[in-house]
Amino acid sequence: MYGMVNQAVRGLVTEKFGADTWTKIHTGAGAPENFSAMQPYDDAVTYNLVGKAVEVLGLPAEAILAAFGQYWVSDIATKHYDTMMASTGRDFADFLANLDHMHQRIRVTFPDYQPPSFRVKNLEPGKLQVDYYSHRPGLLPFVEGLFMGLGVYFKEEISFEHIDDTAHRLPCKRMIVWHKALS
Repeated sequence: MYGMVNQAVRGLVTEKFGADTWTKIHTGAGAPENFSAMQPYDDAVTYNLVGKAVEVLGLPAEAILAAFGQYWVSDIATKHYDTMMASTGRDFADFLANLDHMHQRIRVTFPDYQPPSFRVKNLEPGKLQVDYYSHRPGLLPFVEGLFMGLGVYFKEEISFEHIDDTAHRLPCKRMIVWHKALS
C-alpha cells in the first residue's frame, strides 16, 4: 500500500488516542513513525500496524478497520480529494457504481496501485448488491467503514447484510447494502 494509507492510520491514531499511543503502535509493529505518501510499502506494514493497534487499544481489528474507513472518507478523501469525490458520484449508489472508474483515475498517479474492485448491482431503489474483490484478505470491515463514511458524506443511512461465501461461486465478498436519505 502507498504511504498515504499508513500516514492516515497515523493520523487516526494520533487524533483519537494521542501521539504516545501512535509511538507504542508503530514501534511495536516495527514500522516507521512517518511515511512518504507517494512511496509504496509492503502490505505487511499496514497489517502489522493494525495487529499492534488491536493489542495496544484493546479493540477488535474489525472495529479499528471500520473506524479507519470512516476516517478515510471524513478526514482524508473529502479534504484532500474533494474534486475526485465530487466527480465520482452524485449520491451513494452512483458513487459506488463508479468506484472502479475512480480507482482507474488514481492509477495514473500511483502506477503500482493495486485497488480492490467492486461490482454493484441495483436490486431495487435503496438496495444494492455489492461484490467486493481484493487480493488483500481481511479488509471487508475497512470497506464497510468507507461505505458508512460515504453515507455521512451523502447524508444517507447505510446498513449491510453479508451473503455467505457459500451462497455464490465468485471469488469475492458479497453484501447487500441498503441506503436511504436522512430526513
